Amino acid sequence: MSLPRGRMVVLEGTDGSGTTTQGDLLGEWLHERGLEVVRTAQPSQLEGGQLIRQILRGEIKDGERSIDPAAVALLFAADRVDHARRVVEPALARGAWVVCDRHLGSSLAFQVSDGQAAGLAVDPAWVLAINRHAITADLTLWLDVPVAVALDRIAARGKPLERFETSAMLTRVRQRYAALHADPPAALGPVVRIDAAAAQQTVACAIRQSLDDAFGRSEPR
Repeated sequence: MSLPRGRMVVLEGTDGSGTTTQGDLLGEWLHERGLEVVRTAQPSQLEGGQLIRQILRGEIKDGERSIDPAAVALLFAADRVDHARRVVEPALARGAWVVCDRHLGSSLAFQVSDGQAAGLAVDPAWVLAINRHAITADLTLWLDVPVAVALDRIAARGKPLERFETSAMLTRVRQRYAALHADPPAALGPVVRIDAAAAQQTVACAIRQSLDDAFGRSEPR
């Protein structure tokens, strides 16, 4: 007898929106209900994802310039396929729940915004085309926070800023997420907005309610 397919839940948002924190809390909540949980992220921890992380940290550049946003989008698409084949699809096949920080929505928000900032066209339709093999998430949660809140959270980390952690870029990315929420492409699956400026536990409860609304209440096995 074949096992029931698992679910893939994606958390999206600007830097500073709390995707990692809330993803960890969600994974713990699902695990407490007797479900197998695979906690992961994009860019992945695989070889392609590590290269992307170096680019985002500014460790790899084109001379004094950042790597072209279109090239970064292609790297993300490649990592997404590799991540799906090696991590996500096997987990879903055995009935696990995959909780992933960022997925296709990030490329449609970040790389498109990055192209706008650099004066280089990175068309959303092209991003969808190069990601045509991406898995469609069962639910995408957009953790929406005002830019000022995101900047305060980023500053509190005390780490060097990455490529997208500026007021102008956060504003562009948030606008892109708003557009995706208003009219999500079919490849994204259902998208739900979460007010992530609220207290941590309040946000966690809103996320759990969204899962119950989408899938029904997950009871312990």
